[in-house]
Amino acid sequence: MYDEIAREIREAALERNKMGMFHYQVLINAKLLEDVNPIDFCRAVGVPDSYTVEFQKMLRVAKTIKEHGKSITADEDN
Repeated sequence: MYDEIAREIREAALERNKMGMFHYQVLINAKLLEDVNPIDFCRAVGVPDSYTVEFQKMLRVAKTIKEHGKSITADEDN
């Protein structure tokens, strides 16, 4: 999974959308990432450690969306 996310982020960076793709990848994979160490994740996908804040924000957004009866994650039905 990390290799695929890293590839998507690298490709998005070419179009100046690195952060947007990072957010998207964390959101759609939130269920799988909820117990992952943010620093380990960021290093595994090749982004700066400072992205840990964004990682944590997106996990909270995913949780809020789920609490409101919606789903955007890759592992759940919409």
